[in-house]
Amino acid sequence: MTIIIVSHLSKSDHADMTAKMSEATLPIVTVLESGKETNTMHGYLSDVDVGNIRGTVVPLGVDRSLAFNIKTFGKDVTEIGYEVRSVDGKGLVESTMLTDYKEDKDTVYANIQLKDLIDSGKEYMLVVFMNTDIGKAKYYTRFVWTEEESRYNVTEELDFILRFSSATFDVNKAKEYSKYLETSTETDHATLSKVNIHSTLEQITWGKLKEMIVDHTEPEIYITDLHEQTGSYELKYKVSVKDGSTVSSYNVVEDFRVRHTSDRMYLLDYERSMDYIFDSETYSIGPNSIYLGISDPDIEFKESSSGSAFAFVNCNRLYAFNNTENKLAYLFGFYDEDNDDVRTRWNRNSIKILKIDEAGNVKFAVSGYMNRGIHEGCTGIAVYDYDAAINAVEEQVFIESNKSAEVIINYVDKLAYVSSNDIFYVMLDQNIYEVDLLDRTAKAVVEDIGSGTYKVSKSKNVIAWQGEDLNSLNIMNLNTRAITPVEANPGENIIVLGFRGEDLVYGTVNPADIQNDQMGNPIYAMYSMKIQDSDGNILEDYHIDGVYITSVEIRGDMINLSRVVKDAETGMYVPTYDDPITYTLPAEKGSNTVGTVADEVYDKVSRIMTKSEIKVKELRVLTPNLTLYEGDRNVEVSFDRDIEKNPLYYVYDISGGVKVYPDASSAVIAAEKKSGVVVGDRNNYVWYKGNRKASNQIMDITRRAEAYEDMPSKDSTAVCLDLMLQFEGVNRNVEALISGGESVRQILEESLPDVEVIELSGCSLDSVLYYVNKETPVMAMMSNGGSMLIMGFNDQNTVVVDPKTGNWYKYGMNDSKKLFEENGNHFITYLREEK
Repeated sequence: MTIIIVSHLSKSDHADMTAKMSEATLPIVTVLESGKETNTMHGYLSDVDVGNIRGTVVPLGVDRSLAFNIKTFGKDVTEIGYEVRSVDGKGLVESTMLTDYKEDKDTVYANIQLKDLIDSGKEYMLVVFMNTDIGKAKYYTRFVWTEEESRYNVTEELDFILRFSSATFDVNKAKEYSKYLETSTETDHATLSKVNIHSTLEQITWGKLKEMIVDHTEPEIYITDLHEQTGSYELKYKVSVKDGSTVSSYNVVEDFRVRHTSDRMYLLDYERSMDYIFDSETYSIGPNSIYLGISDPDIEFKESSSGSAFAFVNCNRLYAFNNTENKLAYLFGFYDEDNDDVRTRWNRNSIKILKIDEAGNVKFAVSGYMNRGIHEGCTGIAVYDYDAAINAVEEQVFIESNKSAEVIINYVDKLAYVSSNDIFYVMLDQNIYEVDLLDRTAKAVVEDIGSGTYKVSKSKNVIAWQGEDLNSLNIMNLNTRAITPVEANPGENIIVLGFRGEDLVYGTVNPADIQNDQMGNPIYAMYSMKIQDSDGNILEDYHIDGVYITSVEIRGDMINLSRVVKDAETGMYVPTYDDPITYTLPAEKGSNTVGTVADEVYDKVSRIMTKSEIKVKELRVLTPNLTLYEGDRNVEVSFDRDIEKNPLYYVYDISGGVKVYPDASSAVIAAEKKSGVVVGDRNNYVWYKGNRKASNQIMDITRRAEAYEDMPSKDSTAVCLDLMLQFEGVNRNVEALISGGESVRQILEESLPDVEVIELSGCSLDSVLYYVNKETPVMAMMSNGGSMLIMGFNDQNTVVVDPKTGNWYKYGMNDSKKLFEENGNHFITYLREEK
C-alpha cells in the first residue's frame, strides 16, 4: 500500500464569481437522559410533515419533566419555546414559551414540565423552536410518558450498550460480553467493515486492527425506538488508526436492539459499520489504484464512456478523478477539515452521481437534509454541475420538500436520472417528475402510482408503468422522452413485471384465467412471460401449457417464476414448484472497477482499480468553490397523495434507513428481516419486531366463539368476520354480503370505517401475532376457501377458532406455522386509530 501526501492547489480562474460553501449556523438541541446528552436534534427552517419524521424518542419522567440543552456555537438564539403535538403533527396539545432557563456563551440549559394533557404510554412529538440568525428553527423528537417509573428501562439499557461498546476495545472486558453473540458460519468472518451479532468475538474486538487504534471519540448517543419490552439505540463515533507514520480516521456506527428483564439483559440485534474517511489532504493512491481502506465496496461510482474519468462517493463526500489530466477533485461534502462538528457530519443526506463525461464534468444530486450552505436547515434535492474547465461547482435547481430526509433519500435511490438534454427525472411521493435544468420548470410524467405498477431499468434510463386498464402498458425512454405503448393481444391483459437489465419483462393473461384469492383480490395467472428489448423485439417468450405464472422476482441474471396449476376437481389454482431461469447478460465493460482485496491486518480493504496508470508524483488535487448567482433556483414540485386510496408504509431498519412500500405485507416482511419498524402515513405503528408478551388471549372473542359451536354448517369466513365485527361492536348480515360478492376486505372496510384494514399475505405467523398481542384478531384464509381466526397465543401454542368444527382450541405453535404456510400464509387484520 502506497501513501501519497498531496497538497491542495487552487485552480479557480473565477475567484470573484465563486466562494466556499457557507459555514453551518444553526444550533443543535440535545436531551439529557440518565445523566447523558442524547438524541442530537438538527434544526429545520422549512415546514416539514411531522407525520413523516421518526427521528429519536425519549421517555419523560413520572412528573412529565424533561431537560434539554441548546448548543449555540456562539450564535444568538431568542424566543425559545416548545410545542407538544400528536405524533402525526395534526393535533396541538400544548404550546409554551420558555422564560426560565440558564445560559452561558455556548449553551442554553432548559428544564421543562409538560402539562397534564398527555396520555400514559402514548407517543407524542416534542417540537422545540427558537429564532436564530437565519430564521425560526424547529427541532423534533418523539417522547413517551408513563405513570410507572419502571415501565421503560432506558437507564439500564444505555449503561449496557455503552459498556458493550467500550469493551470492544479491551479483549479482557469483551470476553464478558461474548455470551451475547450468536456467531454463525453464514456471516462473513473476514471483514471489519460490517460486523453484527453473528460475527466472531475477534471481529467484534477489531481483529488485528486493535493494536493500531490509537484513539476513539466519545460516542453520540441516539435512542431510536422504545417499547415496554425492547429498546433500540445508536452510537456514532470516530476511531483513529495509526499505520506507520500515517493516521487514518474511520466513521463508526453501532446499532443495538436490547431487552431488559428483571433477570438479565438480552442483546437481540447488533450491527457495526466502519468506513474509512478519504480525507482532503492525505490520499492513499498507488500507480493503479485508489485505496478506500476498510469500507463497504458497494459505493456510489460512475465513469465516463471510455473510463478516462470517474467519480465516487466516500462517507457522503464526492470526488472526481480525471486520468487524462491527472487531477483529483473533491467536489462536495458538508464536512471537511475546517467544518467538522456534529452539525456538518450528520449523515441524513446522500449523493447520487448522475453523469460524468470525458472532460471530467460531473452532474450530481444531493438529497435529504442540507447541513450547511444556502439551503441549511431544509430538506430536498439539489442538482449540481461541476465544470472541470473552471474548477467550480454550480447549483442547477433545488427542489424543497416537506418530507423527512430519510424518505427523500429513498425516493432518489429509486429513480434519479439526467437525460442528454438536461432533463432531471426523479421520484417523489410515488410520482415521477421531470425537472428542466435549463428553464427550471417541473411537471409530473407519471402520477398516482402508489399501487406500485411501475418499474425502472437498471440504468434508470427507461421506465415502464400502467394504470388500472390492463390492456396496455407504457414505456418511456428518459433520454428521448419518447413514450411507447405495448398493447395486449385482443381480448387479453398485459402485466408489467420488471426489467432484466434494460429489457422489459411482462406477462400476458387471458381474462378467463383471472380468479380471486382468499382475500378477494385478483390472481393474474399469466400463461406467458415475455422479454422485450428497447427496439420492441421479443427476446424470450416463456410459456408451458397448463402452467401459469403469478409473479416473478428478477435479480441480476436470474428470473424466478412463481407458478400455479389448476386443480382438476375444484378448478382453483394450487402452487407448483418455482422455475428459476438463468440468462447470460452482456458483461458490463467497466474500465475502472471497485472491489475488495484481502489484507493480513485489515482483513478486507476496498479499492478502485484504475484503467490507466496514475502518475502519483504529478497528481494535482483540487478543491472547487461554489459558483455564485443572484436570486434562487428553487423549483416547486408538489402533489397531495390520497393517503386513504394509496397508503404507503415506511420501514425503518435498525440503523435508521428507510424503505417505502405500497402494501403492508411487503413492509412487514422487510421489517422482520431487518429488525425494523413499520409506520404508516400518520407516523402510526403498523408493526415492530419483538415486544411480544409471553401469552395473550382475546377473551371477549373466546366467549363469543362458544355461541357458534352448535352451527358447524355456517360459512367459516362468515363466522370469523362475525366474530371480528362483534368484537368491535358491529352487527351485520355477513353471509348475505359474501353471497352478494363482497370481499373480506370490503366488508371489514365498510363495517369498521375507523380502522385501517391490512392484508398480510406472505407474512410469517410470528409477525402477525404482533396484532393478537395488541388485542386484535387475525383471520387466516385457507386454500380450501375456509377461514380460521387467531385470537391468542403462548410460547407453545396458538389459540384459534375453527368454525368448521364450531370449537376454539389451542394448536401447537410449530403445527400452526406449518398449517398456515401450507395454505399460503394469507392473513387479514386491522389497525385501530390510536386514541
